[in-house]
Amino acid sequence: MLKTILRRLDQNDRLGEKRKSEEEKKLLKICNKAIYSNPKNPVAYFNRGNLNFKFGDYMNALKDYSRAIRLNPEYLHAYHCRAIVKEKLSYYNGAISDYNLILKIDSSDGLAHKNKNIILQKFIG
Repeated sequence: MLKTILRRLDQNDRLGEKRKSEEEKKLLKICNKAIYSNPKNPVAYFNRGNLNFKFGDYMNALKDYSRAIRLNPEYLHAYHCRAIVKEKLSYYNGAISDYNLILKIDSSDGLAHKNKNIILQKFIG
C-alpha cells in the first residue's frame, strides 16, 4: 500500500494543479479507509501524516505521526517526520525531544544528530 501511495504522489507531481488536488483527496480517502479497516496499523497513520504534511496541515500531520509512534514506539521515520513538523510549528524543544528519542533507539542515526545540532545552534543556543 505504501508503495502505491508513494507512486501516486510521484505521479501527482506531473499533473495539473486541479487534477493533482483531486488525486491527493483520493489518496487521503484511501488512507482514511485503511485506518478505518485497521486502526492499529501505524503505517496507515504515517502515510496520512505525510499527506497532511504535504497539504500544510501540520497539526493533523503531528497527530497522525504521534498515533503511528504510539502504535509502534520504534517507528524511526515517524519520529523524524514528527520532529520536522514540530520545527515547522516552532516547537523546537519538542523536535529536540523527538531527535533524542530517535538517538535512544539508534544512537548512530546521523540525520537525527545533524538536525538536533542545527536546532540547538540556530534556535536554542
